[in-house]
Amino acid sequence: MWKFSGTISYTCDTCGDTGELPVDDFSIECFGGSERQMGAENLYEILYEFDCPECSSPISLHFEASEYPVEFLNFVLNKTTGAQTTGEPEMEYLREIYSAEDLFHLHESIAELISALKESPYLLDKVTPRQFEEIVAEVFRSKGFEVDLTKRTRDGGKDIIAVHTDGIGIKNKYFVECKRYAESNKISVDVVRTLYGVMNTMDGPNKAIIVTTSTFTDDARKFVKQEARSSWDLALVDRAQLLDWLDGYKES
Repeated sequence: MWKFSGTISYTCDTCGDTGELPVDDFSIECFGGSERQMGAENLYEILYEFDCPECSSPISLHFEASEYPVEFLNFVLNKTTGAQTTGEPEMEYLREIYSAEDLFHLHESIAELISALKESPYLLDKVTPRQFEEIVAEVFRSKGFEVDLTKRTRDGGKDIIAVHTDGIGIKNKYFVECKRYAESNKISVDVVRTLYGVMNTMDGPNKAIIVTTSTFTDDARKFVKQEARSSWDLALVDRAQLLDWLDGYKES
């Protein structure tokens, strides 16, 4: 699939006023064509008529384009009157997305990737570890956090540093560890202990969070409740809660 796109800049012949218009604002009509050696040729009129905003002189930004063979731009004729132009309509090829899996494979942003996961949560098992970190970072960012996604090398138990400033200007720092595990591979207590140890380092966080596509062992949950200094220090976010996060995600 494709569409005409681009930007047309113009200079009024009467007063020299300048401006530019996106081709998306033009009227586009297929007015004919014929069968040729390599198939059908389609002819299009691409038109935007208006009065110059400065001197009210009539301007017709007028192009004719040939699609030949199908889905290829053969030529563009400029039939503009009342102004001189730069730029011409171009073909923009569009992604053909019919399903969440299409969007998963063809996404152009993390927001689109999250949209695919919201529609088909099973795709969560197909994300890469780095994509998973980017997804979690985007969720925090959408909630107003300042987010620093750390380098891909091991960084002492923190994949994401998220800082939130409350309504009275107090900052709170979160260390977030992302674990993209298979559902059957539960997060062990050793992983939780390691992240908890990072909290006591210089310039450590107010809270540490482990987010996983899996879940946690009983020992891991007991550590938070019985061995951590406070249950407020650590949060364990499993697959079910993560999917709730994604379901509530809105692109900011």
